[in-house]
Amino acid sequence: MDAGVRRVMGLISEMNVRYVVPVYQRPYSWGEEQCLQLWDDILACGRSREQTHFTGSIVTMQDGTASPQGVAALAVIDGQQRITTIALLLVALARYADAHEAERLPFSRQEILMSGYLTNPFRSGDDHYKLTLSKGDRATFRAVVDHLEHPSRPAPEGPSRILDNLALFERRLDALADVALVWEGLRRLEVVSVTMAQGRDNAQLIFESMNSTGKDLSAADLIRNFVLMKYPLDRQAQAYQTYWRPLEDVLAPLGDEGAFDDFVRCFFQMAYAPERLGDADLYQVFKRYVSANAYDANDRMGFLCLRLKDFAGYYVDAVRGGLSGADAADPVARRTSFHLAAVARLGGAAARPLVLELFRSCRRRECTREQLADMLGVLESYLLRRAVCDCEGSAQEHFLRHLVAKLAAVRSAGEKYYESYVALFLVEEGTPRRFPTDDEFRRALLTRDCFGFAQAPFLLARLNAHLNAHLATGDGSDGSATDSAASAAQAGVPGSAADASALPEGWGVEHVMPVGALADPAWAQALGLGQGARLAFERGVNALGNLAPSAYPYDLQDGTLAQKQGRLARDAQGRPVDVPLCRDVLAAKSWGPAQIEARGRALADVAVGAWPLPRMDAAALEAFRPSRRAAQVKTVAWQDLVDAGVVQMDDVLVSASPMYPGRATVTSTGRIMLATGETFDEPTAAYERFLGSVGAHETGLNGWTHWRLGEGGPLLDQLR
Repeated sequence: MDAGVRRVMGLISEMNVRYVVPVYQRPYSWGEEQCLQLWDDILACGRSREQTHFTGSIVTMQDGTASPQGVAALAVIDGQQRITTIALLLVALARYADAHEAERLPFSRQEILMSGYLTNPFRSGDDHYKLTLSKGDRATFRAVVDHLEHPSRPAPEGPSRILDNLALFERRLDALADVALVWEGLRRLEVVSVTMAQGRDNAQLIFESMNSTGKDLSAADLIRNFVLMKYPLDRQAQAYQTYWRPLEDVLAPLGDEGAFDDFVRCFFQMAYAPERLGDADLYQVFKRYVSANAYDANDRMGFLCLRLKDFAGYYVDAVRGGLSGADAADPVARRTSFHLAAVARLGGAAARPLVLELFRSCRRRECTREQLADMLGVLESYLLRRAVCDCEGSAQEHFLRHLVAKLAAVRSAGEKYYESYVALFLVEEGTPRRFPTDDEFRRALLTRDCFGFAQAPFLLARLNAHLNAHLATGDGSDGSATDSAASAAQAGVPGSAADASALPEGWGVEHVMPVGALADPAWAQALGLGQGARLAFERGVNALGNLAPSAYPYDLQDGTLAQKQGRLARDAQGRPVDVPLCRDVLAAKSWGPAQIEARGRALADVAVGAWPLPRMDAAALEAFRPSRRAAQVKTVAWQDLVDAGVVQMDDVLVSASPMYPGRATVTSTGRIMLATGETFDEPTAAYERFLGSVGAHETGLNGWTHWRLGEGGPLLDQLR
């Protein structure tokens, strides 16, 4: 490794050298704030006339080779934002010089082009460009340089940070009294230049230690660099396209720069449950996970990316609230999406690790698709009931994290997954983590301020879809037809969104008896006289029974009952709509405390059925109570089988999958050794690596149910 202080202009102008930003580096991301900080530093340096200014580091990696034209490519490990921004400022200076030929400037367009700052002027192709950016930035920056060299070529257009920052510098130069200061400041700008040799220096460690200036790297940036730096320079582009790009493509529909960081948090929250992870810990947690699972050995990084890609798909579905690419005619998929939409709205980020765990259990065939939909329905009921009952949020977050860990223990113990999942909710009765009972839920619906409830639009939309489904099917039951509700919601029920998780755009929650009822003689008459009228008003105005979805939520707030009914019967364009939740209001001849209370009780009964409390036989549930479970249940681990002599040294494990035949051997220390020579201390990790070694894309399969002890022998799960 060679390191030293260098002048920036001398560093980037070295002939027969070009700087290449590797494909794994983040795109050019400096905004106006970072550009203006560099601008101010350059001006201060230019005005001082005697001082230099240190502006961070530029770290490059070389592999000791050169192109046929004799140009050496240096991979930019750190400093690409700074190099790119300085290059843009040089372009702006060249353009300024071209447009102000009459001024006596210490630089010219031709000097900037021919001195090696932006190009290797006597080389062609990739070797011609002094700086090659990554991803979509490459074409834009090259077009900027091409247009500067040959003004007849089209100038780049479209939204781009490169073009925005170039325009920023051009405006600053035009407004500056002495442009020579910028040129002088650039010439005295210094960096620490670190050049490493591939195979000899650890680029990742240096990168981590020197990432202290400019715009902080996200966990996504650090993880991507970590993964792809494990490959030689000449393989990084291929590794990016084969392994990392598909992962980015899965997350791309979310259109959120922070999606990857949140996905990683959810994944490791699931993997390390119940440990609570902070955003600042993600990169270190990732490195711990890689080391613990030997993903950094024997070219296994690609397999890790494939594993993350599967879970990224689950994460996208959890965030968007619906199954991607699901068959609209599949009732189970519709029901799953129906509940996913609710969980996304009610549970937010705290519920996502659990959703990933449930999808993983279904992928491993530990539960059926139907049971997955049912489990999401249980989670929706739990979240909605607790929100209505104003249960403690921290207790809920604690429960969800620990539930993921308990389900992992259920998997290891070979117990029934679905039954265990339901039981783990129910055994929390009487604690701050409880699943509210029907009585508690109904009482809260009838006594709380439902208008001020943050989830009021969701509550009304779901109740409306539920009522519509019962009307459409003639079902008079207590509300268990969630599949019918999902079908009705997807058909576009008036008064609810397509997934029945929100009211349609422009709709809101309206009071039937208005907030100004006490001041209106007609409404005051319905409330009665004296202090009882005020009490009745305060008890009923924001009650569930007095609320309705409306396309006119802020119109006629203090209107008469007839005016209210006229609005509730029409959409924003004045067209008649049939909203099941409003039918009783439209049929009412009068409206007051009695009608509000009666409607509230009826809707509370519907809600208890729409968000049911799961049921389980008392005797079966008893086995899941913490004290009884601690005394009776013991997880049988792989080492237990080894210690008991059930499996012994030199025993052969055979893959049970006819698609992926293969074998492993039990070592003298009880580890599972694959044909590759890699060893593992538990069946699932061994089977996942075995699949990767044979080129299979399946991930997340349970090794206990996929290894047999000997040819035709029992599954390991049966031995437990």
